[in-house]
Amino acid sequence: MKSNWFKYVFIIFIIIILVVSIFIIRRNEKEKEQELEYENNNKQEQVKEITLAIARARYYEPNIK
Repeated sequence: MKSNWFKYVFIIFIIIILVVSIFIIRRNEKEKEQELEYENNNKQEQVKEITLAIARARYYEPNIK
């Protein structure tokens, strides 16, 4: 009788470990996705700034002949 009880407790323990590990893995994946999204937004912002800087430089460039 005790061996059956031990088996059930062991199975429940394994299931709990699996659920916790899946939760941790998914949380890490979401954090990585957020970091990638932040990096992409940052790169897009840098490209916009460079484009604006080039446009400003062309606008203020003196006409030398």
